[in-house]
Amino acid sequence: MTDCALPTIPEDLTGRLHLAEKLISAKQDIAQAISDDSFFKHPEWVARYGDRGRQVCTADACFHVAFLAGAFEAGSPEMFGDYMRWTVRMLGARGIPAHSIEEHIEQLAKHLTSALLPLESREVATFLARAKQAYDAPPITRTQPGGSSLALTSPVYLAAILSGQRQAALNIIEEALNASHSSVDIYVDVFAESQHRVGELWEMNKITVAQEHTATSITEDAIAAIYSRQVSSAIQRGSMVVTGVLGEVHQIGANLFANIMEANGWKVRFLGTNLPHASVLASIEASPVDLLCISTTLVANLPAAVGLVRSIRSKLKEPPLKIILGGAAYKFASSNFAQEIGATAVTDLRGALTMLCGPALSYAART
Repeated sequence: MTDCALPTIPEDLTGRLHLAEKLISAKQDIAQAISDDSFFKHPEWVARYGDRGRQVCTADACFHVAFLAGAFEAGSPEMFGDYMRWTVRMLGARGIPAHSIEEHIEQLAKHLTSALLPLESREVATFLARAKQAYDAPPITRTQPGGSSLALTSPVYLAAILSGQRQAALNIIEEALNASHSSVDIYVDVFAESQHRVGELWEMNKITVAQEHTATSITEDAIAAIYSRQVSSAIQRGSMVVTGVLGEVHQIGANLFANIMEANGWKVRFLGTNLPHASVLASIEASPVDLLCISTTLVANLPAAVGLVRSIRSKLKEPPLKIILGGAAYKFASSNFAQEIGATAVTDLRGALTMLCGPALSYAART
């Protein structure tokens, strides 16, 4: 069937949200029907996988429905196409062929009709057909900074956190670790990139504040999961304070930076964000450090960052403290901005790793 012969996907967000809610409500029943069909079609699975296999099959089908609902809310078949690619890659590594996933999706389309009205079924069929086109098309490849290749993982992770699927998001990160992606690459190319996109979507009024908070909460859980497996370097490089300025409510970037630096031999004191200048200054005076790292996400908070740097410079003159600035707010800063305000440098996470830890990085995780 050609694309022009298919009915259109609803442009009305309210309609998409309503249909997605129906999918979520019927998720368990649809997933169970898919699992029953699969084991009926493949009787050899009963002996091979047993009841545990049925449970896994049902859980996988629940993820399919949940991702479908989230992608449908966003009006993005490509998002579901990315999810299908990722699923095929992930299960393929476990010896499960691609045609098994395609069979699941065919059964999904079949059993959706029991939960939806005829027009709604056609709309979702349209969506699945276009998602299949996106899946069949060659994936868009891009080289991440630093040589990472997480072009599939990042959008699928984004879809998970936007639809509130905490366990799915954690599973995606687990798969990335098992595929030998470094934690640094996951931090930068999945967490940081996804949260940046979440911020953009909120700014464009395409997601609610609740969705933004949920996505952030899930990412914080995923960061904590990696941190719990962290193996710190035996090298002792020095001590640092990591903080945000007064008015800065975004904490994930600073948290990622603190975790990575701790893993690479720095003794890190993470103060969090939205702190008055006096509190940062008091912390450093009470327990001196070699380095102050200031994270700033919003351009509106740059004056506060400048004020903090100048306050530190005026009150802590000896020994001179190195001050590193980082975050989205500095993206378009002039090349000599740091020097102009009295800081040491403006850099991103990978640049900071090279600057502070050397080119031979160490960031391992227990598997």
